[in-house]
Amino acid sequence: MNTLMRNVRVLKRMTSADLSQAMVYRGAWLLFMAANITVPIISLLIWRTVIANGAKLPIDERYITTYFVLLSFVTMATSSWLTGFLANDIRLGKLSSWMVRPASLLVGFVANNVTEKILKTVALVPMIGVLWWIFRDSMNIPAGVGRWLLFAVSVALGAMLVFTIDILIGSLAFWMDDVTALAQARTTIANVLSGAVVPLALMPDWSRGFVDFQPFRFTVSFPVEIVAGNLSSSDLLVGLAVQLGYVVVLGLFARLVWTSGLKSYSAVGA
Repeated sequence: MNTLMRNVRVLKRMTSADLSQAMVYRGAWLLFMAANITVPIISLLIWRTVIANGAKLPIDERYITTYFVLLSFVTMATSSWLTGFLANDIRLGKLSSWMVRPASLLVGFVANNVTEKILKTVALVPMIGVLWWIFRDSMNIPAGVGRWLLFAVSVALGAMLVFTIDILIGSLAFWMDDVTALAQARTTIANVLSGAVVPLALMPDWSRGFVDFQPFRFTVSFPVEIVAGNLSSSDLLVGLAVQLGYVVVLGLFARLVWTSGLKSYSAVGA
């Protein structure tokens, strides 16, 4: 309990410090968010045009519109970028200095992740609000608060899942000289299987079983589906249970890999 409380205090102070530092580059993260929303807007316009021209799809215009309006927020909120930084800190021996500090290097990455998302949310939400207003008549907007609460929970679990996968891949640097190719392969596969490029509802029928239960769906697509789709109560419960299961199982696996890596780590000062 004392260790947990100490990490929480350190996380709070590191988040404040990161927030101050990030505010120096306000123009940069504003441009990043403009770029983040551009691709979903282009995809939305393309798919709406396809439907308007009579294409027969398993999803309608309201689903497509809601999906791509929410997509930029969900991809931002569940994103993580620590793999390369973590691998470099291990490979170059920078981890040594963290081993004598009051908190783990991973707490530093959590603080950086939280800080970036706070700032990006401030920039991104108004942009999404404009999109929402423009397409408000063509969107599925749940009336009850329950769906939005489930959406928030699912986004938080998706963020934990992506962060955990990044720790797993980055920690392989304890035994591998370079994990860059592995990280790039993971990004490519995740972009397709998470629904960040094309809605998973458009995947062929023969792939349904695999697509519905593979972990990347729960990093982007499933949170969006809670609002955009017509998931039944049982579908929601099963989806949230599977998502939580992935977070717990991969979290325990990441902890095992990380602690095993620390035991084998060697560098100046370690």
